[in-house]
Amino acid sequence: MSRTGVLLMGFGGPDSLEAVGPFMCNLMGREPSAELVERVQARYDSIGGASPLPEIASQIAQALERELADKGRDAPVRVGMAYWHPFVAEGLGELRALGVDRVVTISLSPFESKAATGACRDAVSAEAGGLEVVEAPMAGTLASFVEAHAAALRNALAGGRGPSVVVFTAHSLPVADLAEDDEYVAGLRRTADAIAESLGWASGVDGGGTVGPISTYGTTTGRQPWLLAYQSKGQRPGEWLGPELDDIIDAAAQEGVRSIVVSPIGFVTDHMETLYDLDIVAASRAEKSGISLVRSQVPNADSALVAEMAAKLDSLIPKG
Repeated sequence: MSRTGVLLMGFGGPDSLEAVGPFMCNLMGREPSAELVERVQARYDSIGGASPLPEIASQIAQALERELADKGRDAPVRVGMAYWHPFVAEGLGELRALGVDRVVTISLSPFESKAATGACRDAVSAEAGGLEVVEAPMAGTLASFVEAHAAALRNALAGGRGPSVVVFTAHSLPVADLAEDDEYVAGLRRTADAIAESLGWASGVDGGGTVGPISTYGTTTGRQPWLLAYQSKGQRPGEWLGPELDDIIDAAAQEGVRSIVVSPIGFVTDHMETLYDLDIVAASRAEKSGISLVRSQVPNADSALVAEMAAKLDSLIPKG
């Protein structure tokens, strides 16, 4: 009898300081220099000594399995990461050992991108063997994803210091990696608009969010100015998606802005990009410029998001 399992896919992250070097080697495809490893280890040390992603992914997987069991589905859920343990091969191996011959994959990256979802998809293709593989909808398309970010943003604004500019952020990507009709930017804009609408704000327009000389997607009309920017730009040469959050902070300081609330809509879970790039680096840059920077929370194992993920998975698992 056929049995369906679920693979929760993610980018991966080192689960200890000792794992930073091997993780980076997997990510870069070559041995990193000792200086680079030491520098990145210091960053992980500042956020607790490891990436929180493996633990959060495990929590989500367990919650999904419980939700599916409540629906009468005998569908095991395992985690498979692109660049660190548990690797995709390990997750699929566990599912095979449980008699699974059909796998539904669901990504912890909320929007389609070559770097994240593409890497996971390639790993699954390389390790699937005779398994039938079906993909669940991206988290960024789910109403509960929008609702979780909207609620977190509402809370962050309530705890802020007076009028704020809201900056929605996502991981920057090399422009050369994006197709002409790429869904990454389009998905981010739809999500930002959906959150703005849920909070009673005006929708965004291209070039409508302006801070000093910087124009981007967003709006300065209505009671709440907001815009879309990018963070965590890598070292690869060439053009990357922009504007960068750092440039927004600098321009905001020149314009006399005193409060920025960052909503990292490009992420489902916490990891280096939220806990270090935003909470430490961006917050420090803002503070030195006389700006209060508050970051809203990401969903992580949000119960409503897990429930909607499980509902989408349930629809893809044959009955009987």
